[in-house]
Amino acid sequence: MRNWLVFSLMLSTMPVQRADVSGIWSLRLLTGAGESAARAMVTLKQEGETLTGTCEIDQIDEKLTVAGQAKDNTLTWRCVGKESFEASFKATIDSTGRQMSGEWATHAAARGTFKGSRSPK
Repeated sequence: MRNWLVFSLMLSTMPVQRADVSGIWSLRLLTGAGESAARAMVTLKQEGETLTGTCEIDQIDEKLTVAGQAKDNTLTWRCVGKESFEASFKATIDSTGRQMSGEWATHAAARGTFKGSRSPK
Protein backbone atom coordinates (compact mmCIF):
# COMPACT_ATOMS: atom_id res chain seq x y z
CA MET A 1 0.00 0.00 0.00
CA ARG A 2 2.81 2.38 0.83
CA ASN A 3 4.42 1.83 -2.60
CA TRP A 4 1.13 2.74 -4.27
CA LEU A 5 0.93 5.98 -2.26
CA VAL A 6 4.49 6.95 -3.22
CA PHE A 7 3.80 6.13 -6.89
CA SER A 8 0.58 8.19 -6.84
CA LEU A 9 2.39 11.17 -5.32
CA MET A 10 5.13 10.94 -7.96
CA LEU A 11 2.56 10.95 -10.77
CA SER A 12 0.71 13.94 -9.35
CA THR A 13 3.89 16.05 -9.26
CA MET A 14 5.04 15.19 -12.80
CA PRO A 15 4.48 17.90 -15.42
CA VAL A 16 1.65 17.23 -17.85
CA GLN A 17 2.79 16.93 -21.46
CA ARG A 18 0.45 18.75 -23.83
CA ALA A 19 0.03 17.82 -27.45
CA ASP A 20 2.37 19.54 -29.86
CA VAL A 21 0.30 21.95 -31.99
CA SER A 22 2.85 22.01 -34.83
CA GLY A 23 1.25 21.61 -38.24
CA ILE A 24 -0.96 23.31 -40.79
CA TRP A 25 -4.17 24.77 -39.39
CA SER A 26 -7.13 25.91 -41.51
CA LEU A 27 -9.06 28.74 -39.83
CA ARG A 28 -12.53 30.06 -40.66
CA LEU A 29 -12.89 33.62 -39.37
CA LEU A 30 -16.22 35.19 -38.48
CA THR A 31 -16.89 38.87 -37.86
CA GLY A 32 -18.15 40.15 -34.52
CA ALA A 33 -21.65 40.02 -36.04
CA GLY A 34 -21.16 36.32 -36.87
CA GLU A 35 -20.81 36.84 -40.63
CA SER A 36 -18.24 34.92 -42.61
CA ALA A 37 -14.92 36.76 -42.91
CA ALA A 38 -11.64 35.60 -44.40
CA ARG A 39 -10.10 32.15 -44.24
CA ALA A 40 -6.55 31.66 -43.05
CA MET A 41 -3.91 28.93 -43.29
CA VAL A 42 -1.53 29.00 -40.34
CA THR A 43 1.58 26.84 -40.22
CA LEU A 44 2.69 26.53 -36.61
CA LYS A 45 5.93 25.16 -35.22
CA GLN A 46 6.00 24.58 -31.48
CA GLU A 47 9.21 24.35 -29.45
CA GLY A 48 8.35 24.15 -25.76
CA GLU A 49 5.94 27.02 -25.17
CA THR A 50 7.19 29.06 -28.16
CA LEU A 51 5.19 29.25 -31.40
CA THR A 52 6.64 30.37 -34.74
CA GLY A 53 5.52 29.93 -38.32
CA THR A 54 3.68 31.58 -41.17
CA CYS A 55 0.15 32.74 -41.86
CA GLU A 56 -1.72 33.32 -45.11
CA ILE A 57 -5.02 35.18 -44.88
CA ASP A 58 -7.47 35.54 -47.79
CA GLN A 59 -7.47 39.10 -49.12
CA ILE A 60 -3.92 39.75 -47.78
CA ASP A 61 -1.42 39.30 -50.59
CA GLU A 62 1.61 38.29 -48.53
CA LYS A 63 2.85 35.56 -46.24
CA LEU A 64 2.78 36.80 -42.66
CA THR A 65 5.16 35.86 -39.84
CA VAL A 66 3.79 34.12 -36.74
CA ALA A 67 5.14 34.56 -33.21
CA GLY A 68 3.37 33.41 -30.08
CA GLN A 69 3.04 31.14 -27.09
CA ALA A 70 1.41 27.81 -26.19
CA LYS A 71 0.51 27.40 -22.53
CA ASP A 72 -1.58 24.44 -21.38
CA ASN A 73 -4.44 24.30 -23.90
CA THR A 74 -4.30 28.03 -24.79
CA LEU A 75 -2.49 29.48 -27.79
CA THR A 76 -1.80 33.16 -28.41
CA TRP A 77 -0.04 34.45 -31.50
CA ARG A 78 0.35 37.41 -33.83
CA CYS A 79 0.51 37.38 -37.62
CA VAL A 80 2.64 40.31 -38.77
CA GLY A 81 3.27 41.48 -42.32
CA LYS A 82 5.74 43.80 -44.00
CA GLU A 83 3.04 46.30 -44.99
CA SER A 84 2.09 47.10 -41.36
CA PHE A 85 -0.68 44.48 -41.27
CA GLU A 86 -1.07 42.75 -37.91
CA ALA A 87 -3.65 40.33 -36.51
CA SER A 88 -3.72 38.71 -33.09
CA PHE A 89 -5.29 35.36 -32.20
CA LYS A 90 -6.16 33.63 -28.94
CA ALA A 91 -7.39 30.04 -29.12
CA THR A 92 -8.27 27.08 -26.98
CA ILE A 93 -7.26 23.63 -28.24
CA ASP A 94 -9.75 20.80 -27.73
CA SER A 95 -8.83 17.55 -25.98
CA THR A 96 -7.99 15.81 -29.28
CA GLY A 97 -5.40 18.47 -30.21
CA ARG A 98 -6.94 18.67 -33.69
CA GLN A 99 -9.51 21.51 -33.27
CA MET A 100 -9.25 25.04 -31.94
CA SER A 101 -11.60 27.96 -31.41
CA GLY A 102 -11.04 31.49 -30.26
CA GLU A 103 -10.98 35.20 -31.01
CA TRP A 104 -9.07 37.35 -33.50
CA ALA A 105 -8.49 41.07 -33.86
CA THR A 106 -6.56 43.36 -36.21
CA HIS A 107 -4.76 46.63 -35.58
CA ALA A 108 -7.56 48.29 -37.60
CA ALA A 109 -10.13 47.36 -34.91
CA ALA A 110 -11.71 44.50 -36.88
CA ARG A 111 -12.45 41.55 -34.62
CA GLY A 112 -14.41 38.35 -34.35
CA THR A 113 -14.22 34.65 -33.60
CA PHE A 114 -12.77 31.67 -35.43
CA LYS A 115 -12.72 27.89 -35.56
CA GLY A 116 -9.83 25.88 -36.89
CA SER A 117 -8.74 22.35 -37.60
CA ARG A 118 -5.33 20.78 -38.15
CA SER A 119 -4.49 18.84 -41.27
CA PRO A 120 -3.55 15.21 -40.67
CA LYS A 121 0.20 14.73 -40.31
